[in-house]
Amino acid sequence: MVTSTADQKRLRWNGARSALREALPSYLNPGVQILAYLTVIGVLAGIWRLFSGLGAATNLTDGIPWGIWIGFDFSLIAISGAGFTMAGLVYVFRQEQFRPALRPAVLTGLLGYTAVLALLILDLGRPDRFYHFLIYWNLHSPLFEISWCVLLYTTVLLIEVSPQVFERLNRPGPVRIVHAIIVPLAIVAVTLSSLHQSTLGTLYLNMPYRLNALWYTPLLPLLFFTSSVSTGLSVAIIAYKLATRFTGQQAQPRVARGLGSLVAGVLVFYLVLKLGDIILSGKAPLLLAFDRMSLLMWIELIVGVLAPLAIFLAPSVRRTEKGQWAGAILVVLGTLISRFDATLFAQTAPPGATYVPHVVEWMTTAGVVAAAALAWYLGARLLAVFEKPNGHH
Repeated sequence: MVTSTADQKRLRWNGARSALREALPSYLNPGVQILAYLTVIGVLAGIWRLFSGLGAATNLTDGIPWGIWIGFDFSLIAISGAGFTMAGLVYVFRQEQFRPALRPAVLTGLLGYTAVLALLILDLGRPDRFYHFLIYWNLHSPLFEISWCVLLYTTVLLIEVSPQVFERLNRPGPVRIVHAIIVPLAIVAVTLSSLHQSTLGTLYLNMPYRLNALWYTPLLPLLFFTSSVSTGLSVAIIAYKLATRFTGQQAQPRVARGLGSLVAGVLVFYLVLKLGDIILSGKAPLLLAFDRMSLLMWIELIVGVLAPLAIFLAPSVRRTEKGQWAGAILVVLGTLISRFDATLFAQTAPPGATYVPHVVEWMTTAGVVAAAALAWYLGARLLAVFEKPNGHH
């Protein structure tokens, strides 16, 4: 049987694809390949943005200078709170029952902050001057404190994650060194993260006439910190469940149940702060106006606070796998909504100013998030993401 040249090429191509698929490890599945494609697209779009400038690569203006990059930055910082919340629980408060969820959470924190730094470089008008805060100190700027805390905390996270690498490489010496300093290191980590998580809320205190009254409050630093704790605990649930699934480890039911109970307590505190501030400051009529702004606030409260609170406060639901997934995901989704409300939707724009994200903004954001997710998945599969039962505590 004679085949055409095109058929021969097709057969060779299919054969090469099959050989490559067989040579790749089993964990490089189609989902991982999609993340890899998005990462490559994001890198190419990011390079183009850095060389073309903000004007050509974004739809940001002087009237609307904050777009999806800042929205995702503030959201990812809260999501990365999984690192400091779990480090505080295990190392500072000695809650050993949560230790199995510690390493997946710390890995999430490191990669989340790495994604934050990548998005910040894209968002800077002069990315070649990203290091200037190290040299030119502005002690009166909240951004100065945030920049230093993010940089130092990312360094601390690198040290906290290093045992996962060294254990995989069978290098016990560096692991012993990190374990010897882990408690003071965790205290530094919790302090640094608490500082900049709250200072993100302080940024909005500089714009009393720009941010809608339902969101503007002197309690913003405390609200931002509290929401980062509830989000961090929720992300720790998700990361632990995913890590056990990817590695074939047996999940311990008490870990997710216990974290869910803690999330419920933090959400109650957040709800009391939020509604108490609205009522005592006379903003209740704004919340009950059922206009665009009040509906945004109701969506934020229902999705991110009330619905997960109902799930985690019900023991029969909190014990179920579906309940734990649903509650944790809702908290994270609510934080995304909250951060984008404060950053974009609840901001008063000048007359005629509009903002629709540029395709490059979407491509770079998707690339950064995909890269972080891909790195986390590979880290969970390849690193010592769970301590051995006889590991050094």
